[in-house]
Amino acid sequence: MNFQIQVSKERLDRSLGILKHALDRRVTLPILQHVLLEADGKEMILKATDMELAFEATLPVEGQGHRTVAIPGKKFIETVKAYPDGILTMEWPENSNRLWLRAKGFNTEHNLQPGEGFPELPSPSPSLPKVKLSVALIRKAIQLGALAASRDATKPTLSAVLLHLSKRFLRLVSTDGFRLAVVELPVETGLTEDVRLIVPRRALDLIPAAVSEDGEVQLSWDATTLYVEHPGLKFSARLVTGNYPAYEKVLPSELPKRVVLDREDFLRTLRIVGLKKDDYNKNVRLFFEFPNLKVVFQHPDEGVNQGTLSFTGEESPFELAFNIDYLTELLERLPGDEVEYQFKDEVGQGIFMSPSLEDATFRYILMPVRFASPAAV
Repeated sequence: MNFQIQVSKERLDRSLGILKHALDRRVTLPILQHVLLEADGKEMILKATDMELAFEATLPVEGQGHRTVAIPGKKFIETVKAYPDGILTMEWPENSNRLWLRAKGFNTEHNLQPGEGFPELPSPSPSLPKVKLSVALIRKAIQLGALAASRDATKPTLSAVLLHLSKRFLRLVSTDGFRLAVVELPVETGLTEDVRLIVPRRALDLIPAAVSEDGEVQLSWDATTLYVEHPGLKFSARLVTGNYPAYEKVLPSELPKRVVLDREDFLRTLRIVGLKKDDYNKNVRLFFEFPNLKVVFQHPDEGVNQGTLSFTGEESPFELAFNIDYLTELLERLPGDEVEYQFKDEVGQGIFMSPSLEDATFRYILMPVRFASPAAV
């Protein structure tokens, strides 16, 4: 007797689109390139892990019986994605190591492995502390808070993001040693002591894509693992061990001066003048002479690009210079129509922020670059 279930292609494709991120890395155990399917007549549970990340998605099905099998993940995911929308039929012939995936006009056969060899996924203890956050807030926090994480895989701590929880706030912090991004959300966590978790950026970046547009996510943790729960999805990530930099000591105080610029105008200007940048020349110079800002990029071989836009705020003339990539990455993610820069002088670090950001506080700290020679403007 064949075991057969029907499932929505859209739901299955969405769930597999999340689980595929656990199949991207090279692993030594062949079973980890599989997706575990646990199906009965009412629901199907899909699991995938690379032993660093683990996903468990639950979706409704219709059918009879119960089966647990492991299916090679990448080909199955590609097949489901390519199938037409509608209802898919998944059929296991009795005493067979094959699965048939059927839709109108299509039948594809897939190899199966016994499910017993699939590793047990991490599971949170009911006694662990829990914090609930709105999806909208956590999306915003990850978008900005992970901005400054290092791309150097040899520095696992700096390429991760610090999740700092206290009694009344949650912060996401990232730094690559040249810049610092800090997002703070006001949250009544109920914690009696501060908690600092170093979470792989790869794991945090997946959360906005994995959860729906609204509702809540629940965070819990133990000494080694962060757990994220959302209706229909459970997700865990192994924490990075090590000491995160004491970022609070870097946050500047007493910044009496400020300038405000149109975010889109500033971004467009940087993109145009930065057309001359290369791997060795990335610093852009900003000449503030109220009410105009002159943006200058000078390449030693190709000459100068420059643009001008208006600003409000500090009326005394001054000059700043920054890595242009650090500025454009910020402006591409920053919400709102304006960007504000607060500073004390031309040589110390200042803070970029969004005046229109609501329900959260964001600070992006950059140390200006110093030039030994004047710009050819």
